[in-house]
Amino acid sequence: MTRILKKILIAVDDTPASLTAVEQGLALAADDDAEVVFLHVVPVAGEKLVPGHERAERVPGRARKKILVTAARMAESVDVAFTTELLVGYPPAQIALLAEELDVDLVVMGSRHMSGIKRFLLGSTSRALLGETTRPVLVVPEIALEPAPDVRTNGFRAVR
Repeated sequence: MTRILKKILIAVDDTPASLTAVEQGLALAADDDAEVVFLHVVPVAGEKLVPGHERAERVPGRARKKILVTAARMAESVDVAFTTELLVGYPPAQIALLAEELDVDLVVMGSRHMSGIKRFLLGSTSRALLGETTRPVLVVPEIALEPAPDVRTNGFRAVR
């Protein structure tokens, strides 16, 4: 059974893994003519310890982040329809809340592959997201083994 993707949420941050996730997510969107929502969450210290957040916390106004602008340009270059969202709070929870609110078919995000103590101290957003959502999640490693062919031919490849 083949599932057609209609809406893909791509969570982005300021890491090289994020650009790889954008490339892979856009390739999937282009294949199925899906709409993409780029999301960046500005973390708030201690937010995950505060119970009761049941809605996506949007930043008011036309706030812009460089990574959202970069992702938008990448989507335009491959003619994929997109919107952007800037939220504030605990990233895994905010990603899960927005994915549910928008009824997305897939969440795509990058992974930095942190080791032991770094993962313990900083946490893993992708692992935490798996505990927060029932939506399918695609976690893309920082250096994808096989770059997305449609996206790569348009000249934007993350510098490593």
